[in-house]
Parts: sequence; C-alpha cells; structure tokens
Amino acid sequence: MEGKAKFDREAAFKSIIGAGRQNENAVVAEEQNAKKNSDRVQRAYYLDRDIDKALRRMALEEGKNLTESVNDALRAGLTKYL
Repeated sequence: MEGKAKFDREAAFKSIIGAGRQNENAVVAEEQNAKKNSDRVQRAYYLDRDIDKALRRMALEEGKNLTESVNDALRAGLTKYL
C-alpha cells in the first residue's frame, strides 16, 4: 500500500477543464462572495461554550449561517453604539 498513489480530484478536474480555467458556478460564487464580504472584516474571539451553542441553535432555527446570526445578535446588543 505504501507505493500506491492517491487520487487527486483537483488535478483531475484541472486536466478535464484546463489548468487555468474555473467552472462558471465557481466564478459566479466567487464574485458574489467578494461583493458580500467587501464591507466585512475577519476576527477571532473566544466565546463561552454556552454562547457558542446558543448562536449555533439560533442560526439553525432561523435558517441562517452562523456569520449572519452573530451579526444579528451583535447589532441587537450594540444599537446604542451603531
């Protein structure tokens, strides 16, 4: 098993569509993310475990992703400062 080569999905994809090309869905998704994230910053904070659990539950119940849920919760709590 030691000499067995692993299948590289990305290399196979590039060999099929061309090394420098992306599929149309990837290009559209990239453009949408760039627009969506143009006014955002990425930060890392330590949260208490119960807060993290509540945020994840809130996101699931509201059908949003975690980033949207955190932003909504922070906006609600920071109305005095925004």
